[in-house]
Amino acid sequence: MIPSFTIDEKVRAYIRKSGKDFRLCTSPEGPVLLPIGTAEPKSSDLKILIGSNILYVSKLQAKYIKKIEWPMIERFLNQES
Repeated sequence: MIPSFTIDEKVRAYIRKSGKDFRLCTSPEGPVLLPIGTAEPKSSDLKILIGSNILYVSKLQAKYIKKIEWPMIERFLNQES
């Protein structure tokens, strides 16, 4: 499957700076980007290389999103506080 969505540069920069792999998955508030360890990747996930890190995208989410953007990271950051 070839992704039909874009990834915001702010999200790309955050992933590169964090040095972590992330997974885009579902939450009650909408799509959320979580670091691996908080959410484990599935074998069916799409794998997108961002710098030396991997962004795993749930195939379910990939069908419905147009853009991976900063609010998806904010949902995770707000859950931590």
